[in-house]
Amino acid sequence: MREPKSVTDLLTYRLLRLSNTLGLYSNRRYRAEFDVTLPEWRVMSIIALMETTSAQEISRSVSTDKAWVGLTLQKLEKRGFVRRVSDKQDGRRTLVSFTRQGKEVHDAILANAKRRQRRLLGALGEDAETVFAAIERLQAEADRMLEELDES
Repeated sequence: MREPKSVTDLLTYRLLRLSNTLGLYSNRRYRAEFDVTLPEWRVMSIIALMETTSAQEISRSVSTDKAWVGLTLQKLEKRGFVRRVSDKQDGRRTLVSFTRQGKEVHDAILANAKRRQRRLLGALGEDAETVFAAIERLQAEADRMLEELDES
């Protein structure tokens, strides 16, 4: 492996650039077709995984601020995509789930995301599984690096 000559040769730069490019594509597409921003989609995708969840659980899943998640949920609720109800076991907690409209919008965006996934995997060809395995190893190492910072 060659030594990086500039920041643009760093793995982190390249991964961030790819992530930002795909995020920009998704944000533009989802906003144009569904009037949903990328951050709203990220929250919706966690709700879909958990069916009923809380702002704190969403925040933990997307590694972001609970207040930001709360504001995003307010926007989604205002548009009729989610409903919030008090947790019967813990009155301090609010649970979030999809409305029928929210589930329909989520499913339509997910179909779009799956088409994008097929296109990207097509560009990788037979290397797709190798790339996924490498990403898993990189994520594990990045998690260890973060834990080391937390310990010091």
